[in-house]
Amino acid sequence: MIWRIKDKSKTKKDLVYLVWKDVKTDKKYKVAELYKPNNTFYFKYILENLKEAQENGFMPLIPFPQINAIYYSPFLFASFATRLPDKRRPDIKKILDTYGMTKYDEFELLKRSGAKLPTDNYEFVK
Repeated sequence: MIWRIKDKSKTKKDLVYLVWKDVKTDKKYKVAELYKPNNTFYFKYILENLKEAQENGFMPLIPFPQINAIYYSPFLFASFATRLPDKRRPDIKKILDTYGMTKYDEFELLKRSGAKLPTDNYEFVK
């Protein structure tokens, strides 16, 4: 489940940035932060970067329409979790080895892999 709340906390642990690439210019924008203090996931747009990105075609993500809100969930948001390989895949150990991991941790895998898909212009960076 996803909730929206006002950003009351500046505490950020285990942070990764969502980067959007403008395909016309190849310029990349850090448009949001995803972080996980105390086993809760938080997603928040970076307002100071958003204006220029929006001028160049960026649209807020459908699951996160409010640019001034902070979203949180006890689980990795589905729109990001679907970017990762399923932990039941027969070759998951090989995938984890590729990223220097010994156990499946979806947030760690997201950070290490970037969760980049060939079908869109998003990736995660530290």
